[in-house]
Amino acid sequence: MKNLETTKIGKKNWIVLVLLGLSGQIAWNVENSWFNTFVFDTITPDPKPIAVMVAVSAIVATVTTLIIGTLSDRVGKRKPFIFVGYTLWALSTIAYPMAGWTRNVQLAVFLVIALDAMMTFFGSTANDATFNAWVTDITDETNRGTVEGVLMILPVLAIVMGMGLSGVLIDTVGYFAFFLTLGGFVLIMGLIGSLLLKESPGLRPRIESSQKGFFLDLIDVFSPKSIKKNKELYLVFLTMVLYNISMEITAPYGMIYLNNYLEISKSTAGLLSTIVAPVLIIFALPIGKLTDKGKGFTVITFGYIIGSLGSILYSFTDSLVFLGVTTAVQAIGVLMNIVLMVWIRNLMPKDARGQFQGVRMIFMVALPMVIGPTIGSFLIQNFGIPTVLNGQAGFIPTPLIYQTAGIVSLLPLIPVYFLRKQCKKSGITI
Repeated sequence: MKNLETTKIGKKNWIVLVLLGLSGQIAWNVENSWFNTFVFDTITPDPKPIAVMVAVSAIVATVTTLIIGTLSDRVGKRKPFIFVGYTLWALSTIAYPMAGWTRNVQLAVFLVIALDAMMTFFGSTANDATFNAWVTDITDETNRGTVEGVLMILPVLAIVMGMGLSGVLIDTVGYFAFFLTLGGFVLIMGLIGSLLLKESPGLRPRIESSQKGFFLDLIDVFSPKSIKKNKELYLVFLTMVLYNISMEITAPYGMIYLNNYLEISKSTAGLLSTIVAPVLIIFALPIGKLTDKGKGFTVITFGYIIGSLGSILYSFTDSLVFLGVTTAVQAIGVLMNIVLMVWIRNLMPKDARGQFQGVRMIFMVALPMVIGPTIGSFLIQNFGIPTVLNGQAGFIPTPLIYQTAGIVSLLPLIPVYFLRKQCKKSGITI
């Protein structure tokens, strides 16, 4: 692989990658960071509804990606799913704050969970299932690290728009105008990108080469035979699930921690989150290129150790300067997703790329977003600071969630060790 000439993917494909990648990251950033804060601020400070909302969203995302990914493989098309999905994804994001219009807390909680699930269905159809499969379709082993590095830089812009500007926007004009503005960006970029997108010439309908029905085709990927055949891929998935669990212990409660435990305003907290931008920009492409050159194991080992240190140190400071520094250090761990995604794309069976996006979502989203927030909620309810907001009892997160996350984030090094041994044994270069 080191001696192969890098394959070029073309200017139009780069434009589509940036437009759809950026708009998708903005939408997910809004959901991951501000849906939870919206619930805490306007409905209830009880952490349980947030944990349930995150878990439901994760399950919906995974099931949707698995079904739509398999369907797109069978029909041999990605574009229709991307076009319709991005459009409805943006519109459902705009509609989300309407759940807060009711004064009945139980009804409002039900509505935010239902609307989040609907938004996630469209987002996973467009982004997780078909856009990610399309990226794999148009890339190969010589350029996936570079492409993944660029895709990792896009969250930087999403963070600036979804966090840096959002706190100011929410403090100034409120949540509804915020969701309308960000949803509008997603709609415009999603429409342009999906209209420019061209299917990969090598994509063929899977249904023509498979005698199985849709349901059998769907569940075949979980058969012992399939798992054994793709054991290296499943070790990568195991690495991903352990790291993302550590992330999700704090992710739903991060803004709440800054606003209520450290008493930092939304504007300042949003700007603080943009500190990760320089780290992602500086290191994303080099990490991608090193992965293309077969250095992924070295990169990921140091990356997880550094990220864990950042999470633990973050919990011991209330200084804006050191919060910024440790936020940046934590981001090194996040960048290891570049390595994991390159390995996943390289190891995916060529005729099941959409379907395996669904399997990836089980380990990247469903399990982490069920287990992680549940751990975080448990820690907050048992070790948090009791509070009452808008007449509702709840708890404020404490630094313990970051200390726990830092320790858990070292566990992925275990499957990485076994993956390296297995790849050497099988003669696989990833």
